[in-house]
Amino acid sequence: MFISTQEKKYLFDQIKALSKDMSLAASEITMLKAKVKVLMGAPAPVVAPKKPKTLAQKKKQAQYMRTYMAKKKAAKLALEQA
Repeated sequence: MFISTQEKKYLFDQIKALSKDMSLAASEITMLKAKVKVLMGAPAPVVAPKKPKTLAQKKKQAQYMRTYMAKKKAAKLALEQA
């Protein structure tokens, strides 16, 4: 099917105009979504305070972290030597 240069130019102009309108609509939709979110006023999530650890728990965690870090260091050393 043959399309003249003028028809092709007209069609491309129409496509450009539609894409411009679509980008404006998309940005407006985003802006309106943000406004709705603000107006809905979703309450901030409540963060429960951490339960304080006992001295025994702190010692146990410290020991665990020492062994964990020693394993990591040994694994890294083994990879470097290989």
